[in-house]
Amino acid sequence: MPFYHDQEAAAERRHDVAVAGSIAVELDWVLHAASQPSFRRDHATLGRIYDETPRLGERVRALWGALETTTNRGDSMELAVLAHHGGLLFSLDAEELLERLEDLCVSAPLELRLASETEEDRTALRNRLARLRSSAEARRAYAEVVRDVWSAIRPDWIRNGLRSVEAAVAARREIQHRGASWQELAHSAHTPGGHLLEDLVASLPQEGIIAVVPAYFAHLGSLVDLPGMVLIGVRAEGSGAEARARTEILARRLKTISDPTRLAMVEVLRSAPSTVTELAALFGLAQPTVSNHVKILRDAGLVANSTEGGHRVLVLQRDALDTLLDGLQGLVAPSRQADPTSRTASPDPERPPRDGIG
Repeated sequence: MPFYHDQEAAAERRHDVAVAGSIAVELDWVLHAASQPSFRRDHATLGRIYDETPRLGERVRALWGALETTTNRGDSMELAVLAHHGGLLFSLDAEELLERLEDLCVSAPLELRLASETEEDRTALRNRLARLRSSAEARRAYAEVVRDVWSAIRPDWIRNGLRSVEAAVAARREIQHRGASWQELAHSAHTPGGHLLEDLVASLPQEGIIAVVPAYFAHLGSLVDLPGMVLIGVRAEGSGAEARARTEILARRLKTISDPTRLAMVEVLRSAPSTVTELAALFGLAQPTVSNHVKILRDAGLVANSTEGGHRVLVLQRDALDTLLDGLQGLVAPSRQADPTSRTASPDPERPPRDGIG
């Protein structure tokens, strides 16, 4: 419902502003990426874990089953809600969150205003939380998926993510100490805007908190209405770690096809699957030589084994090739905008882009 407030009174009210990272928010972004190809193309780690372990993505997308009758967009913000409920929202300790997750689900809050969401998304989120609260089986399945997702992203988080978030938090806290407003602290290239953000802040109680949460795995930005808090998610950038992570898999695949024989094999497999024997005959090479080339292509995720007519054949992984081309195009002509078909391309002025959590 719309929010009406006295602009002068709102201007006089001062809320606490917290700037911190959140492993729950990070994991929410990662879970949401399973349903958003643009997120996976945008972040090397997300593309890798869901490309190389497609079963993980299937498990995330299938987690809620028949509950997804009101929306199938795949929005994911349960962890942010549960972590806030358990006092862990500003924790970067994934193991602590995972250890307490099932217990937090047992007492999951259901009476949530969620004014940042559409009615359909409010219904979907409440249904999910209700299932977690009432079903031990659902809690176990949810906790298992979150733990497996954490295991998949943990190496990159330790190597690059934590450092990026800490740098982004430190930079914003520095300007906070110099007296910056919450608008300045939350500013980024994709800060959620419009009337909704201002109205949510104005509707906070006197003791309410404006939380600015830089996230390494964020796509653009997010806005979430939580009890006594407005959470503004921003992308953690500036340390260079994310850029290195984003180009790591691209560089590996480019190196793989820099060999003219392997590039020619990709061209052949683009037309139809082939066996190693057929490739050896076509290129006039010894079978062990072809097998070595195939192994390199397979390790880069560009080809995979399949069975066709009782024969083991090699199949081009078109999704991986598309990711390679998109990634290269992004470096040549970078754009931080979402896909034209995404809901962030033409934001509703009353509902700013929050294409991740919420």
